[in-house]
Amino acid sequence: MKKLIRFSAALFFTATFIFAQGVGSQGVTDARSLGMAKTFAVSSSGLDALGQNPANLFSDSLKSVEMELPIPIPNIAVGAGSNFFSIENYNYYFGTKVTDPTDGSVTGRILTYADKNNLKDIFKNGGTIISDVNVLLFSISIRPTKSSGTFAFSISDRVSGIFTMPSGLVELALDGNTPKKIYNFNDAGLNASWLRKYSFTYSNKLKFLPKVFKSFKIGASLNLVSGFAYASLNRINTELSTSDNYVISGKSDMIAYSAFAKEFNVHYDFDKNSNTNYSMTPFPTPAGSGVGFDFGFSAEVNNKLSLGLSFTDLGSVKWDKNIAMFTSSKDFLIDDITDGAQLDTLKNRLTGKNNGRYINSVTTPMASAMHVGASYIVTSKLLLALDYHQGFNDQPGNTKDPRFSLGIDWHDLGIVNIRTGFSVGGFEKFNWGLGLGLDFGLLEINFGSPDFQYLFSPNSAKRITFAMNSKWKF
Repeated sequence: MKKLIRFSAALFFTATFIFAQGVGSQGVTDARSLGMAKTFAVSSSGLDALGQNPANLFSDSLKSVEMELPIPIPNIAVGAGSNFFSIENYNYYFGTKVTDPTDGSVTGRILTYADKNNLKDIFKNGGTIISDVNVLLFSISIRPTKSSGTFAFSISDRVSGIFTMPSGLVELALDGNTPKKIYNFNDAGLNASWLRKYSFTYSNKLKFLPKVFKSFKIGASLNLVSGFAYASLNRINTELSTSDNYVISGKSDMIAYSAFAKEFNVHYDFDKNSNTNYSMTPFPTPAGSGVGFDFGFSAEVNNKLSLGLSFTDLGSVKWDKNIAMFTSSKDFLIDDITDGAQLDTLKNRLTGKNNGRYINSVTTPMASAMHVGASYIVTSKLLLALDYHQGFNDQPGNTKDPRFSLGIDWHDLGIVNIRTGFSVGGFEKFNWGLGLGLDFGLLEINFGSPDFQYLFSPNSAKRITFAMNSKWKF
């Protein structure tokens, strides 16, 4: 169980060395789309369309060959933050130091009654931390002829996670052992994974077109997935209650899972025979595998208006190597909070320690989502795009809360492209995106962020997201 906790903490706070290429309805995407506030259902094109709308892989105007390599700039996107806690909150509650005038000792801020209530309200209204780190390791698209369509292959990793701090735990930490109080931990959550995706994509223009469309493209991707790490809290129904004489009682009820490639050298407390002498490599032994699909449509209504629809990450991953389950369903009682043995018992009850075992398998869905969009060419140099994104589950990088986005791509400055956009809904509620593209013909370089609004109000920043990439075109 310790390894599960360590992995989760590392994922959320130091995941910048691991990679991903995934979308869902909320996750980070390529640099161009992020600059347009995660707008891509119709406006994406070429290799940028992979994982977003494979129909847009094909275009008459694109080069016959496109490649994305780690040179000169790697394709990387990093997103991390929360939906509840800002830098201003952090500085107030944890960044302030107070010096005692008598002895010179330095302590943190002493919270008033109002401070405590405000902090509890902050967690009640949110409490979720996300991490989504993306890098496309390699991709290539080839269009032998216009009639043959476009073929593409890509290798990408995805590490993403969602962690929700239970508000009851915050109340317990702030209020202490208050008599006649019930602390509920049912809103706790954890879901994190590292997936590697091998994608095979094909896109082409249909020759038999409905009369209403000028052109109509279709595309599909087959995604073979390897899972290297997984941790989740699948059920928690735990409460603590205190009596008049400060006795703490309750019942733990939780189920958690974890699976790791053997190269992680994870040793579980219940496994006395595990081998932990493996060396980490760029290609770890999968702890799970799965198959997923993307498919989409893109149609030109006329010379200016286009429509698009795509479904991404339809599939699941089966974790069947080194998969462990931790459970707890026992009563507990503490009548002396100074008794270390009783506190250890409480900790074990809440975390499932000493109640872990290997199981055969667990199957998890991918971050399946639908994307609908329209784009309009205002001038030959200005594109407007409007999207609707709907996730089908709450997997990392995804949310069932709908999201709308409006993106703008302006390329009237020679080799320079300026992008911007706005997004409302979803996990983040509001985004203002801004991006920059440099197109040298043979080489294209892009930068983008959907969180540009925090540049003007840094103290209110709750998250940070940034992406960059380079693309070769022949």
